[in-house]
Amino acid sequence: MSLRTTQIIVPAGTAPTFTAATASDTTEVGDQLFAVYRSTHTATIDVTVIGKQVLENGDTAPNKVYTLAIGNVTMQEKWIPLYRSYLDPVTALATITTQSQANITMAVVRR
Repeated sequence: MSLRTTQIIVPAGTAPTFTAATASDTTEVGDQLFAVYRSTHTATIDVTVIGKQVLENGDTAPNKVYTLAIGNVTMQEKWIPLYRSYLDPVTALATITTQSQANITMAVVRR
């Protein structure tokens, strides 16, 4: 598990630093906060934000799955909003997992 540092997008422009995704990454959540995934993989890759919030009916919020398109010809990118509803009440972070880590990089950015 890897705790990701949020990178701030500044008015003059920002080139976020992307690093290899791990099987399970954690990050803060909040307004205008995104996990950005890039793929140069030869297959589609699922990225899952783990549901941890308890709903009013007592159920746990469902996981949210995002799919990165095949990226071996043209790199693919997916911006995933990190809503407050993804917050784990125990860790105060969101947990994001990837189906595969080969040829997958990510960054956490705040607008």
